[in-house]
Amino acid sequence: MDPITRLPTTRASTDPDDRDIAEIDAAISMVATGIAARVRLVGLAHPGMAAAVALARTQVAGIRFEIERSPDGIASLTVGPAESEAR
Repeated sequence: MDPITRLPTTRASTDPDDRDIAEIDAAISMVATGIAARVRLVGLAHPGMAAAVALARTQVAGIRFEIERSPDGIASLTVGPAESEAR
């Protein structure tokens, strides 16, 4: 019988900014690894703060980043595609 391996448990942060950044990091990872060509993030708690972090992290990763605002003012962030695919 194989031994049971326990994986470390992660705890969800109660800080909305931390959750937004975790979503951005996941989107960047998905695009960078080729799992997704583009990821749109909606419903972030603080899209203005998240946009600043997303811009910096996507530039380092060589991935495109866009902010869109709907007519009612709700912001969404789009991560991807990779710069090499965008040309």
